[in-house]
Amino acid sequence: MPKIKNLNPSTIGRIGGSDLAIPFRMPDGRIGYLWGDTFDGTIPAVGSGPDWRSPVLTIANDTPVGMPIGFVSSPGNGKQLWSYPHNNGEFTTILPTDAISVGDRIYLWVMVANGLGNEIRCEMWYSDDSGQHWYIALGTHQLPDGSPRWSTGYSGGRRTMVTWERGGDGYIYIIGTGGLARDKNASMWRVAETTTAIEDPYSWDAWQYRDGSWRWGKGDADEILPAGTRLGEICLRRIQNHWVLSGFDAGAYQAFVRVGYGPIEYINWHTAPQTNPVRGAEQGSGTYDIQERLYGCYVHPSSKFENADGSTGTFAMIVSTWAVSGNPYRAMQYRIPTPAALGPVSTSGAAAGKTVSPLAAAKSRTSAPATTTIRGGAHDDVRRVRPDGSRQH
Repeated sequence: MPKIKNLNPSTIGRIGGSDLAIPFRMPDGRIGYLWGDTFDGTIPAVGSGPDWRSPVLTIANDTPVGMPIGFVSSPGNGKQLWSYPHNNGEFTTILPTDAISVGDRIYLWVMVANGLGNEIRCEMWYSDDSGQHWYIALGTHQLPDGSPRWSTGYSGGRRTMVTWERGGDGYIYIIGTGGLARDKNASMWRVAETTTAIEDPYSWDAWQYRDGSWRWGKGDADEILPAGTRLGEICLRRIQNHWVLSGFDAGAYQAFVRVGYGPIEYINWHTAPQTNPVRGAEQGSGTYDIQERLYGCYVHPSSKFENADGSTGTFAMIVSTWAVSGNPYRAMQYRIPTPAALGPVSTSGAAAGKTVSPLAAAKSRTSAPATTTIRGGAHDDVRRVRPDGSRQH
């Protein structure tokens, strides 16, 4: 699909070569972009200059996603968000996977990697001043017994690359997959939208298939996508009453966008409508809808299904490429086809809405018609779909 802009090199943030540029909504409504391994310089290449940094944050105003993104600032002019040495004997780098704003606080999920595809643990960091200063949640990455607070071995390794979004019902919903080996399916969790709960792994509820139906519970989470799915980077956003799951399908070597409507528990991700706006290819085969050596593939949170005047909205996606030679190594802004809406939309386009208590939300859900039908599935039977996609009768 049409490429709007190469996002790097950028003088703001001192970004020569870099990737990811994960877009998320900041507490003040602007859009933050999280970068992975970043190098100074004027060319988009790995090692293009000195000062290897990760993660890095740049910030842009919330403008229509069909227009070129223009960065306006970067905390510390592209400084690494917290200090640590790369290639330090324990690990090589720390890579961001997603951020979420809860009140005035930004939570950031990162993978601590000792080489590509070898993540030794995950960590949760937070900032209360729009990304200027960062602190590790609860002051340490360890549990009292010395083990990682956020282990990469949990739920079959599917809580490594994590994406999260506020549900507007008092919960944050999390979808996770494996690391950069890109060989795992996806699983889902939820956690109450409080500081104490978010930072405590034991407060996270797992989406599990038990006794013939899906439910929230403790322990390992089950796979939510068709068997054999192998994901890379992923991104969950709530856009105009819809849940939008996007990312890189490593098994099919293409970007994907899956859309669900209504409470996330009632979405059958096996049958949720899917589009594949950008395909990957090896070098030398790029065309209109093919990006050489594709990965990333994050739907922009300011995308819209529908504009305020009722016209079709615009969707954008941030994708990355990393050439065999190391140049180009960059993130790009693409305009992609707008998926069909599955139900009424709110024209604000913002993911964050008025938060209600989980109890009030539960009462609302239980009072809804038991057979409310949406495109892609019915609320009354989706909980009885087995993890392999077959139905429990």
